[in-house]
Amino acid sequence: MNEREVNVDVSFTAEHHALLFAWAAREAVALGGEQAAVPALRAAVRRYGEERGHRMALRAQQDGQPLSMAVYLSYREWDVPAGALQQTGAPRGSALDAETRRCPWATVWQKEGLTEYGRYYCQEIDSALVRGFNPNLIIDVRGTRMNGSRSCRFVYHDAFSGTLAHENTQRPEAARRLPWSYHTAHLYAALRGVLGEQLGTIGRAACDAGLASFAVRFGAATADYVNAHAQDDFGRLPEGA
Repeated sequence: MNEREVNVDVSFTAEHHALLFAWAAREAVALGGEQAAVPALRAAVRRYGEERGHRMALRAQQDGQPLSMAVYLSYREWDVPAGALQQTGAPRGSALDAETRRCPWATVWQKEGLTEYGRYYCQEIDSALVRGFNPNLIIDVRGTRMNGSRSCRFVYHDAFSGTLAHENTQRPEAARRLPWSYHTAHLYAALRGVLGEQLGTIGRAACDAGLASFAVRFGAATADYVNAHAQDDFGRLPEGA
């Protein structure tokens, strides 16, 4: 994506991102069976998360920041409307014990009856993000709502060491965000790539069917946008970011 596309496309939301994953996952399980499809779906989430985490690290390094847990927690690439995300956190020694009671992914999956498929995303994403940012950092995923816990619980180790070097930050926090169009295309690219590698034509067909459901809900133009950018290089910072 070029700078213009990254900055001006605001029509996508976290709901687009969540539903595209769940619809593709549903089709993969239906076509390939749970035993084959689930490992491939989880691998796709790992690829997506590690690439996103690596991109966060590139931005942090560009700003002269250490690849610490404190910096990781400050370099999130997305934002959602007020109230869509409800999180609390408390220090536990040098760690941050964080709890999420509400998030837009769980909200839309529950509303649409897709928690059965969304749970595969939650099984991998947080660990993959941290690993992509810095494989030496440690996060304990104590539970996720989509996998039977009352809330999502994460322990971020050494969260208060290596704090941000504010004097070296070259961009405001909002400038670290990327639009949901970008994240949705990145997710689809990871799904299509890994499911194609591991499930062959069945994996690619599942992604096509998931994108078809996406087009029915959100319009052909949004699906065309995702498909058109599925070949972008998501392992680097986009132009202008």
